[in-house]
Amino acid sequence: MDPGMVAIFIPIIALSGVTILIALKMRYDHIRETRISSGGDQEVERLAETVDSLRTEISLLHDEFHQLNERVDFTERLLEGPKKEE
Repeated sequence: MDPGMVAIFIPIIALSGVTILIALKMRYDHIRETRISSGGDQEVERLAETVDSLRTEISLLHDEFHQLNERVDFTERLLEGPKKEE
């Protein structure tokens, strides 16, 4: 291929790539604005509330786990019986 032909195609390919990137960015911005304006804030608030309730539930389960662990330790000590000294 002639170097002069390659030199002609380089700017054409570069401009085509830039045009495609600009079009994709515009499409992404449009989709993002549509989501935000169509109740995106309400969805974010709902998700935040869900996360908070899940954190509370995990905290309660964590406390319950520790209580059960203490009970198991106590039961194991009772089942061992008194230590014999020799």
